[in-house]
Amino acid sequence: MINIEAERVEAVKLFLQLGFDKNRELQDIVNLASQLCEKPVALITLLDQEVNWLKVRKGVDQEAMPRETSFCQYSIQQEGLLIVPDASNDKRFEDNPLVHHSPKVRFYAGAPLTLKNGLKMGTLCLFDLKPNHLTSMQQETLMILSRQVTYIMELELGQLLLKQHIEEIERQNESFSKIAQIQSHQIRQPLTSIMAIINLIKLDDYVADKETLLMMENAAYILDSRIREIVNETGMQESQANRP
Repeated sequence: MINIEAERVEAVKLFLQLGFDKNRELQDIVNLASQLCEKPVALITLLDQEVNWLKVRKGVDQEAMPRETSFCQYSIQQEGLLIVPDASNDKRFEDNPLVHHSPKVRFYAGAPLTLKNGLKMGTLCLFDLKPNHLTSMQQETLMILSRQVTYIMELELGQLLLKQHIEEIERQNESFSKIAQIQSHQIRQPLTSIMAIINLIKLDDYVADKETLLMMENAAYILDSRIREIVNETGMQESQANRP
C-alpha cells in the first residue's frame, strides 16, 4: 500500500506540471457538472502527500487546502462515488473545520479520477452548503464526466512527455553535432598535412613509387570526403529534428 501511494504521489507531481487551470475543456466539464447536478460548487482536484490542489474551480476561489481536512482524501480510497448527504452527521468530519466553521460544508459528492493503471489522482467533486443528494441520473453523469476529465488529463500529460522527449533528442543531436565538428577538425588537420607533403613531393620531382603516392592521395581524398558526409548528415538530422 505504501509503495502504491508513493507511485500515486509521483504521478500527481507529473500532472501538477500541467496548466489545467487554463484548460477550457476542463472548465466546461466543471461548469457542466455544477449545472447538471444542481450544486453551487464543482472542482477538479489533485491530491499529493500534503495538499489537495483545486486545479479547476467553479464557486470557489481557493486554490488549495490541507489534505488532512479535504473530503477528497476519502474519495480516492474507494471505487465509485463517495456521497456525503450531510457532513455534520458524519463521524469522519466531526472535527473538520470546513464543516463546523466557515464555509460550513454539508453536502459532498466525489468521483475519483482513475488512470488506466488504476492510480487515483484526485476527484471531480461537488459541494453544497446545505444537506443534499444526487439522483441516480446525476450520479451517472458525474461518473461519466470524471472519466472525461481523466482522459483529457492523460492526453495532456502524454503531450508534455512527448515534448520533453523531443527536446532531449534535440539536445543529444546538438551534442553529437558538436562532437562531429570537433572530430572532423582533428582528423582533417593531419589530412591537410598529408596532402601538402604529397604535393611537395610532386613539385620536387622526388623519386618515389608513383603508384603508392597515387594510392595515398586517393585514400586521403576518400577519407576527407567521408568526413564531410558525416558532418553534413549530422546537420541534416539536426535540421529534421527541429522541424515542427
